[in-house]
Amino acid sequence: MLQLKNIKKSFGERIVLDSLNLDIEPGKIYTLIGGNGSGKTTLFNIITGFLKPDSGTLQFNGTLLNNKPPYKINRMGITRTFQDLRLIKNITVRDNILLSFKNNNRENLFNALMPKQIFVEYDEKMVESANVILKEISLTDVADSLAGEISYGQQKLLTIGCCLANEPDLMLLDEPVAGIDDKNFDKITNIILRLKEEGRTILQIEHHPKYIEATSDVIQFLENGKCVRQDSYKDFHKLSAIN
Repeated sequence: MLQLKNIKKSFGERIVLDSLNLDIEPGKIYTLIGGNGSGKTTLFNIITGFLKPDSGTLQFNGTLLNNKPPYKINRMGITRTFQDLRLIKNITVRDNILLSFKNNNRENLFNALMPKQIFVEYDEKMVESANVILKEISLTDVADSLAGEISYGQQKLLTIGCCLANEPDLMLLDEPVAGIDDKNFDKITNIILRLKEEGRTILQIEHHPKYIEATSDVIQFLENGKCVRQDSYKDFHKLSAIN
């Protein structure tokens, strides 16, 4: 599905990614782990077109991603979350989902920032689809609340819902359970496990041991600019103990 070959990225004299290779197969959940500054978010930014590699190639379903802008990569079927969430906080939870649908002819920033009373109306089928997603991510009860007024854990759930609305082939999740309460931790874990059962393909950055062990098919340990594959969290611990 996604192949990264000999990816290099430096910032000045600092080498962040050094001839990195990574293969993502469909229907699996990959977890990227590594220390602060190891290049995890840089790798996400390169995959999604926000950064360009110094060298190397990226292919998604046989199509070269190098030099494609983020919006084209998104249209190809790759969607992501960010550590800073990037929700539109002055519109409702439901409207954030509606704006995330593919081929949304009414989607534009001007409409998104308009007051609620003159916000663009959506057709009934889109609203029904949004309500299905809201149920899947346990946010039906706050659907009409402003996104900026719900809890941080609920905002994390909403970012996953926005990804699902985009109908992705590959989801990139940046620390989906970092900094949230136990209740929403369980909700997100269960959502990811359900997506795993459905055969979704996910590449995620995470540090939480319980979550990593519960959700991961493959672990990629990013160190010294390269990925080292581990097939389980236990294998990773064994490697850490040896080193």
